[in-house]
Amino acid sequence: MTDQDPLEQRLADKLSRLYDYRSLDEVEQEEPERAQEHRDAAAELAPWIAECPREERREAFGRGYDKGRERQKARTAADMRRLEAETAELRQDRDPEGLRARIRDLEYALAGWDRFMTGRVRAEHAAAAPDWREQAAVYLAQLVEAQRELAVLKGVQPSDATRQSPP
Repeated sequence: MTDQDPLEQRLADKLSRLYDYRSLDEVEQEEPERAQEHRDAAAELAPWIAECPREERREAFGRGYDKGRERQKARTAADMRRLEAETAELRQDRDPEGLRARIRDLEYALAGWDRFMTGRVRAEHAAAAPDWREQAAVYLAQLVEAQRELAVLKGVQPSDATRQSPP
């Protein structure tokens, strides 16, 4: 072990730590044959590493790094496509009969009735129905229509929803 050069010793220790998760000394104590395998591998690799110019090593590392980066880009792009497809699926409109639009209309009519009852009247509604009685009639008609629409959505007969007796 002392006749090896420092590069081979470090390389053998590094190989031991990578493959056996222990230092070369620990492997030597428990499995001398395995430690010798690491030393032999280091003896084979050390001259090649020493011969390999720095620029070549750098280029080899760069090629590997670029390949890894390209693979990661492809994987990220695939993940993005999958996530965008899931997002599109979640955002897909699941309201074929316009239920949400009708609910919004009902909420708007209810807000109009609330504005009338609390006295908060907007100018465009006041211009359309300058008299408060006419405005109340407009809002009441909208409210009755909204209640009927809501009753239809709930599956109740309109006559039952407005508490009118059947004719």
